[in-house]
Amino acid sequence: MNLPVAFAEAIARPQTEQAPPVVRELRAVFENIEAEPLLAHLTGPTRRGPKGHPMRVLWQCFVAKYRLGLPSTDAMIRALHDNPYLATACGIDSPDAIPHKSTFSRFFAKLARDQVSLKMVKDVSRRLVRHHYATLPGFGERVALDSTTLKGWVNGARGKAVDPDAGWSVKKGTQGVKEYIFGYKLHLLVDCEYEMPISAHVSAGNVHDAKVASNVLSQARYSYGRFHPRYFLADAGYSSAALYRLVKRQYAAEPVIDLHPTHRALRAHVGEWYRSPEWQAIYKQRQAVERSFSRLKGQRALNKIRVRRLRKVSTHVYLSLIAMQAVGMARRRTT
Repeated sequence: MNLPVAFAEAIARPQTEQAPPVVRELRAVFENIEAEPLLAHLTGPTRRGPKGHPMRVLWQCFVAKYRLGLPSTDAMIRALHDNPYLATACGIDSPDAIPHKSTFSRFFAKLARDQVSLKMVKDVSRRLVRHHYATLPGFGERVALDSTTLKGWVNGARGKAVDPDAGWSVKKGTQGVKEYIFGYKLHLLVDCEYEMPISAHVSAGNVHDAKVASNVLSQARYSYGRFHPRYFLADAGYSSAALYRLVKRQYAAEPVIDLHPTHRALRAHVGEWYRSPEWQAIYKQRQAVERSFSRLKGQRALNKIRVRRLRKVSTHVYLSLIAMQAVGMARRRTT
């Protein structure tokens, strides 16, 4: 069967009966994402001349790319050509209407054009967070914060001249050997029960975790004004008296932080609660953020960075988060 005929059949047949399950889920994902303000901003004022591809079609193609975990724009275009149901779900009605790679590149450049555009991409994620607070019982009561390294799309040996926003990160691998990665860090706060992202911050790879913890928490408060978790979980990388006080005083939460052995005064201040059986039972739930990283990297293309500079990498990260948040919402609505 040639492609035009396949597209015609995909449009004619009911999507709920004929489309693969992943495509049906993708249509539900599109319905759950409130992106109208962002699309209006990208469209701008009406002008004469050729209209080009609708912003909604390009946006939905990118959401599909991250939902499917596709590694590149080329892979996304191949998937649109190979699967008429996927293309029609994104709003494409014929193989000739599939946008060119340069069109997708210009669209992504618009998403990351300036801080205003990036903020509006973040706002899409924040609206999903507020929906989770409104619909999921106990969402945000126990939160965990951690970071993960993201290898930049650059040869680190060539230095910062290629990507001046990136930096070297050093960590011990599973075999106890130090690993050096030139790129970025994603600092992510997630809900421990539903393992859904609440807030995030992207930094150079050489930024210490504790330095951006307050920023991630303030982002969570910005997303949801009544952000007051019962427990805040973090590993020894966040061992800090200042952060401990901030969590208790400003967010009215109980810090469950693995304190560094050298922080004797803070350990003494915490007292018998630290490392008690109850403390350890709560601390084990910190693994929720590790599982979130695993799904983002393995299923939502988080590690497939094909851009440089902090703003573009941040846009890539938030598209991955939006896909994860929206898929979770769509699956809960269908169960």
